[in-house]
Amino acid sequence: MRVLIMAISLFLVACGGASDDESTDTAPGDTVGAEIAAGFIDSMDKAKDIEDQIQKSKDEIDAALEEAEGGVKD
Repeated sequence: MRVLIMAISLFLVACGGASDDESTDTAPGDTVGAEIAAGFIDSMDKAKDIEDQIQKSKDEIDAALEEAEGGVKD
């Protein structure tokens, strides 16, 4: 019974709100998760740009091959 009361007390203390005298250096919407998400989004945008460049190069090579094959008919 004592263990149950201690467990409930510990749970309530752990779930208690922060006191008003605690100050934080971050803005309300500025969290570590937001920073990670922003970095991930930037990386994905860069990857998409690189993918577009590679696809453009591939299309140019394919067009050059088609032109070269078209000129060498038997």
